[in-house]
Amino acid sequence: MNAQAGELAPAIDPAWAYPPDAALMPRTDLASVRLLDFEPVHLDTVSSNFAGLVGELPAVRHRAGAGPEVFAVYERAGIRIREETWIYRTQDEAEAIAERLVARGARLFWPYPLRAGRFPDSAQLVPPALWRRLNAKERLAELAPAESLPRRRVLSHEELARLEPDGPLYLKAAGDCPTGMGYAVRHCPDRAAFDAARAWFGERRADVPGVIVEESVDVECCWCAGIAVGETETRCFGGAEQVFSAPGVQEGSAIDPERAFPEQGRALARAIGEAARRLGFRGIAGLDIGRARDGRVLVFDPNFRFNSSSAQLLFHPAAAARAGLGTSLSFDEKLGGSFAELAARLEAPIGEAWFVPLRLWNGAEHPLSEGRHRVSGMVLGRDRADAAGACARLRERLERGRT
Repeated sequence: MNAQAGELAPAIDPAWAYPPDAALMPRTDLASVRLLDFEPVHLDTVSSNFAGLVGELPAVRHRAGAGPEVFAVYERAGIRIREETWIYRTQDEAEAIAERLVARGARLFWPYPLRAGRFPDSAQLVPPALWRRLNAKERLAELAPAESLPRRRVLSHEELARLEPDGPLYLKAAGDCPTGMGYAVRHCPDRAAFDAARAWFGERRADVPGVIVEESVDVECCWCAGIAVGETETRCFGGAEQVFSAPGVQEGSAIDPERAFPEQGRALARAIGEAARRLGFRGIAGLDIGRARDGRVLVFDPNFRFNSSSAQLLFHPAAAARAGLGTSLSFDEKLGGSFAELAARLEAPIGEAWFVPLRLWNGAEHPLSEGRHRVSGMVLGRDRADAAGACARLRERLERGRT
């Protein structure tokens, strides 16, 4: 696996996916993400996404995710950072930088809506109201063909209180609050789980005006489909298999030729992206699409934002070709020590081309990180078993500090 180091070009050129006046500004506040399992530190770690994926556009990033020691690791892996990086340390600094970018004509884009009322719609690439409409699970039928949806209905809390389930089902939050990562989704295989889920949603009725009751589909495989919505068309750049620790609880992603995203799923993803494009959406997004054991290809959730698997999907083709390894698994680890030590431990896996860092965080630069660093990326192997073994070796290397 001694592949030659070289630039990893993403599958979609950022200049195609985003207009030239776009600027990345991910820093929001807790009120805007109250239906996500966010802690204060996550408001800043989210700014470490999109590494090497905004081209030459401006990007507002926290110092912990964008310092020279962090960017140097990406560069060693072949991920070129060409962006106009703006560094902040506090929310006020981030918003002040964004104001300056807007003053020179930029439109801001973000994974989650910015602090309510802080910036006018004209200063944002996708207006917040449109973003909320596209990401509202109960409105998915406005974007997707009826035959591609699981059986579902939206109930008020009063209607849900009277519901007697006759089998396994899913409960999902309706409304326009940002959701994700399975936080506002509950699988209910039995009555006890249903009662607990109904109570959980009831406690949050101020933010959840209704609850989606969805059939529990017997899924053979489920992927997060990556799409890029440009000015004139939507492109699908593949699908990352979702690896679940429990129904509805994702713990990672895999790109495996043995379980490749089907063409029917790609066509469905493009069709949904086209519906969003006509409404005004632009940029990178994802869609949870699964193949049921009865043959149906269904879309379960819209994610009109950068997803946890987006970078893996965008860099996988170039990384796989460089290493001669066709399968990749996501990797995520938090570690102590110095960031320089962490970077040193990554040199060999990066140099041998079987590990690609996709998201790095220098915990020494953030007061809430307690000195803990984070390294996320993809590990490549000949097949899934080989990639899983490489993940275990990398984790052991990082934890034991072997260099």
